[in-house]
Amino acid sequence: MKVIWLAALLAVSACTAKPLTMSVPSKAGHDLNSARKAVHFCTGQSDEGGNSAVIGGYMTNIVLFGILPGTVGTMLVQDELRTQGEYDQVDRCLTERGFERRELTPNESAWLRNTTEAERARRLDHLVDGGKIEAYGLTRVQ
Repeated sequence: MKVIWLAALLAVSACTAKPLTMSVPSKAGHDLNSARKAVHFCTGQSDEGGNSAVIGGYMTNIVLFGILPGTVGTMLVQDELRTQGEYDQVDRCLTERGFERRELTPNESAWLRNTTEAERARRLDHLVDGGKIEAYGLTRVQ
């Protein structure tokens, strides 16, 4: 009985959505424009990941809890499953293209917010290329 409850707890925790944080796709030698194109391309594939997550959720919950409770349980979290599946599919697609998700620190987020649009684009270019705030002024030619 404890094994069933442990499996149920694991299944429910796997269905929860990860909190969204500010991030940029990062790849050495690339800039904001190439990252934007990659994200745009990968966003077109997000439906596939969302559908797969929902189908997997239904199948898992039906196996763990039975037809009726599993179906009802999945229906309650279907939107969250779809959203998380879409995020994960975009991340997989970007990884296949050589990018990796770089979570921005609160300091980096503030650094991007507190500037003009043109300067923000230059700073994002720097971050997409793998740069750090500390090295931003050092790499620019005046």
